[in-house]
Amino acid sequence: MPRTINAIDFRLLSKVASLYYHQNYSQLEIANKLSLSRPKVSRLLKEARERGVVRITVNYSDKNYVNLEVKLEEKYHLKEVVIVDIDSDSYNDESPFLKRQMGAEAASYLQRIITKGDILGVTWGTTLQEMVESIRPQQIEDLHIVQLLGGVGPPEAKAHAADLSRRLAHLFYGSLTLLPAPGIASNPESRKALLSDNQVKVAFDLFPKVTKAFIGIGSLSTNPVLESENGLVDSETRDKLLANKAVGDISLRFFDKKGKPVNTSLEERLIGIDLEQLKKIKNVVAIAGGKTKVDAIKGALSGGYIDVLITDIITANALVGK
Repeated sequence: MPRTINAIDFRLLSKVASLYYHQNYSQLEIANKLSLSRPKVSRLLKEARERGVVRITVNYSDKNYVNLEVKLEEKYHLKEVVIVDIDSDSYNDESPFLKRQMGAEAASYLQRIITKGDILGVTWGTTLQEMVESIRPQQIEDLHIVQLLGGVGPPEAKAHAADLSRRLAHLFYGSLTLLPAPGIASNPESRKALLSDNQVKVAFDLFPKVTKAFIGIGSLSTNPVLESENGLVDSETRDKLLANKAVGDISLRFFDKKGKPVNTSLEERLIGIDLEQLKKIKNVVAIAGGKTKVDAIKGALSGGYIDVLITDIITANALVGK
């Protein structure tokens, strides 16, 4: 008896079928684009025919947004876009439900593409936390997790990079390299001393070897690090970010709407992966959505820092220009 198909499977079947039948991708090209094996693509195409997804044309579900995903992939030269459905009547940037939905989709995507021998890099944030919460335990052979950004906020926080990295390693039965340092050192001299630590060097030496990275995108208006009560960033630095028209950040590396880095004195205190190192990773997956993050996401896309975007339908429409 054939297995029951779920919504996530149907979206993947629709996308594979669309690439193959509508866009004339070869099975090998689809495999490379979607981080699948070629035999897996072949099986999905067969299942698409058996399930009636493919008749002469591709049969799209009402809650799948394959056409819009393709538009965004082409507009921003992305490997893949995954759009999460969200109720527009209850849409709220700060809603835990929005982050939970995107996190669940990101968990499914991670479990689809993760493979033996991967070195998986992770940053920090509440949406990545929701992703980790949704992952089902799965043993991946020879998997290694790397923390890409030093700690930001209290170490016991579930969105802390070290905690996310530990939990991922546990869920996938993988090995782990932590970055045992704060994300923002108190001053440049402290940063220099921390970077000379052998354990910190071990983490940094793994950055060029990362095969897949899962990141969040921050906006200036909602980034907790920039809140004055935290005392992590001084008012002069915040003013300079605004003056230089920064729109967002990845791992506290700020950029403008064209994706160009916006450098301040904060750069001299950061301990973690930088934007140029991030661009060299073969598969960078960003999970981000919400009206306040549209400009930040556009900037990250313009800078070429992202290969895959997981977002919500309202943000997706804003990104495509609707």
